[in-house]
Amino acid sequence: MKYALALAGGGTRGAFQAGVWRALREMEMEISAITGTSIGAVNGAMFALGRDTEDMWRNISVDDIVDVPKKNSNLLSLESLPGIVKKGVGEGGLDAAPFKRLLTSLISEDELRSSPVDYGLCTFSITDKRSVEVFKEDIPDGRLVDFILASACFPVFKPMVIDGKEYTDGSTRNNLPINMLIGRGYDTIISVSVKGVGVIKDYNGCGANVIRVDSPAPEVGLMDFDGEAIGRSIKSGYFECMKVFGQYSGSTYSFYNASYREAVSAFGEELIHGVEAAAKMIGIDPYVPYSFKDLALTVLAEYEKSPRLRRMTEHIARGKDNFINEKLDMLGELYYAANSIVYLSKYL
Repeated sequence: MKYALALAGGGTRGAFQAGVWRALREMEMEISAITGTSIGAVNGAMFALGRDTEDMWRNISVDDIVDVPKKNSNLLSLESLPGIVKKGVGEGGLDAAPFKRLLTSLISEDELRSSPVDYGLCTFSITDKRSVEVFKEDIPDGRLVDFILASACFPVFKPMVIDGKEYTDGSTRNNLPINMLIGRGYDTIISVSVKGVGVIKDYNGCGANVIRVDSPAPEVGLMDFDGEAIGRSIKSGYFECMKVFGQYSGSTYSFYNASYREAVSAFGEELIHGVEAAAKMIGIDPYVPYSFKDLALTVLAEYEKSPRLRRMTEHIARGKDNFINEKLDMLGELYYAANSIVYLSKYL
């Protein structure tokens, strides 16, 4: 089966898409078309070239995007923001010349045009006050990288000028260009959202099958170049995609399918979710695959590292008053996590 891929914008949260791409390649899924907005347009161009973008993401820094004074790896941090705003307002926006140099070094226009993958992007024309949705054959020769940069022209950057017209980030009108693929006739579409900021444009599905791979919780900020957080985001994308396509099971954590089915049969899904909640509170790595028993035993061995979870567990273990337990139930995940530990300690 052939798939089309729609990639949303979201700054450095786009690292999530690099993990999704690794999962798709590992599953040997054929991608015949890609559309993207903002960082989705950048990732999409690289994917259309058959490239692995993980090295780029793991090594990227603020200096690869803009040349500005900064206090730390997060371009939008409270410490960095005043200087950036001052420079941006005084000079009409931040100069993204380093970003253009990076894209030019990574993306060959000739290779992208000759790629069998149908590639398109969305940007916004400030001059014409309209969304511009184009495929590669619609873009004038010599301007393909410029249009990719225009799509990813973050609002604090100077507008991208192409043939006398100013362009900015396409997320202002269409942050997830599924409609472009449907209009092109593709009917099995994988959409990848990274919880970026922008407008999600309505689309007429017309019977299209849209498979959603959404970031459950961002590991990194919109313009945060923290290498460790970016690495976690890549892993999150990989495991989330694998779960969507049935390679693993689970919610916050990834379980081997056979183990998950056995656990559901033995304990029920609610208890499994409680174990996942407990694992998250304790800080157990969510980005490796587990058997249910292995994760549960790790939780039982480690739960005392969370004082709140330990106290709740001890209270539930002693408690016999249903009224008290009903009130504890209102605490949500903390209660379910602790209750799961109490239950499993009797059976594992």
